[in-house]
Amino acid sequence: MSAAPPLAPLTGTTGAPATVPPFDQVAVRVAPGPDLVVRLPGVLLVVGVTNQPTGPAAPAAKPALVGWGSAPVPAAPVTAPAGDAHVGELVALCRRVSAAGSRAPGRRLHEELRTWLGTVADPPSFAVTAATEDGLTLVLVGGGGAEVPDLGLRLTPAQGEKLDNGTLVLDRFVTWPPAALHLSAGSPADTAPHPLADLESGAVPGAAAVLSPAPAPSAPGPTPSATMQVRLPAPHARVPLSTAKPPARPVPVAPSAPAPDHAGRDHAGRDHAGSDHAGHDHAGHDHPVPAPVAAQPSAPAPVELPAPARSALLFGGAAEAEPAREPLPTPGAASSSAPAAAEPEDERPKVKGILCKNGHLNDPRAGFCALCGIRTTQQTAVLIEGVRPPLGLLVFDDGATVSLDMDYLLGREPETDERVASGQLRPLLVLDQTGGVSRHHAEIRLEGWDVLLVDTGSANGTLVAPRGAPGWSSLVPDQPVRLTPGMAVRMGGRQFAFESPHGGF
Repeated sequence: MSAAPPLAPLTGTTGAPATVPPFDQVAVRVAPGPDLVVRLPGVLLVVGVTNQPTGPAAPAAKPALVGWGSAPVPAAPVTAPAGDAHVGELVALCRRVSAAGSRAPGRRLHEELRTWLGTVADPPSFAVTAATEDGLTLVLVGGGGAEVPDLGLRLTPAQGEKLDNGTLVLDRFVTWPPAALHLSAGSPADTAPHPLADLESGAVPGAAAVLSPAPAPSAPGPTPSATMQVRLPAPHARVPLSTAKPPARPVPVAPSAPAPDHAGRDHAGRDHAGSDHAGHDHAGHDHPVPAPVAAQPSAPAPVELPAPARSALLFGGAAEAEPAREPLPTPGAASSSAPAAAEPEDERPKVKGILCKNGHLNDPRAGFCALCGIRTTQQTAVLIEGVRPPLGLLVFDDGATVSLDMDYLLGREPETDERVASGQLRPLLVLDQTGGVSRHHAEIRLEGWDVLLVDTGSANGTLVAPRGAPGWSSLVPDQPVRLTPGMAVRMGGRQFAFESPHGGF
């Protein structure tokens, strides 16, 4: 198979990091037709099949049961799908990639299909899409097509490349469209898909598959009904007392005062809380009046105690004189003759930057702190030298990330380089099944606050694409290029992106 066309950078149309839509939760409607529609976790395939007559039907045997009438008339021959081995291989390949358990199998399926198409002389027409970490991958072969009618977008294999056997192929990474995506293998769809149809998984006949747009994130719901709100009483509100009363302390009562009854009300109709019950009749109640209680005796006068002693011995005998102590060291005085142990020197790289008010060192060109996010423009423009923090991450196509805290050598066998053996560079192994990555392919150099990428004279070269760029650019060997946040890098069949919190500049 000939070399693949350059892939699109790993960013959306807006340049912001995208999230993986719920591919397996989006509805897929199927239009009736003779082809085959296959939906697997993370994968949707429409592949064309050829139909052929089944041949004359065999004469039916005479019925052996009485009363069932004469033998039926043989039915006319009908067409049935042909057993194309390549269709079975394609479906099995999609099942194998989907069963690997990846949340977004699009990139692996893309590589598997490129390998498989190089071994097939006459592949069937098909259109397949699968989820990636930032959108979808599309592979169209033969008569396959993909279109978004609501936006007027359409892709065909004619926009891709032609293989050595003459087969047209288009493979491309795209963002998730905001409207329905139609996939077909070339057969006309005479009937529109039913609006209530939804293929969740499996393989069914059909001429086209319609993948609905990803649902928008829902707003946070209301407070759960199980949550109970309790209103506390006001400080002046009356709170009912418990029925169990503690034993009351005898209180002297004047003989002229009316005695309270058992409910805490006097004969005037007032309770102890001050409420008036004038309408209540107390004429028919007989309440005994308790006898007067003698007054409590007054408390005795306080006894005058002697003043405490300033000091006293717990045990007998005179206190022993405390021996003289050496004076404490005076700050700023000459140090002792013994030299202090020298602290180990910090060999980490130093850079000059601006400290935020929380003490984080930042690039002088940045307007916000990379750790806490506060503005650094409020600080003075005096540069402070400190230990350089990691300048970003390399995010590879398989999900692996590498923190950039020192210089790296990327390649198939980076450990064989002398600079790696001496500790000058750290090795970063990049495995590529296509064999497009050299033994010593490229270097990552950290100079000040910049991250530089240098192609070391690799056989297949190194491609870069800044965020939002329409295509790839090839690096000149041994000439460094500064990486910017969101820039994508391609080495052979592998790809990674550079992300950094220190800029956007």
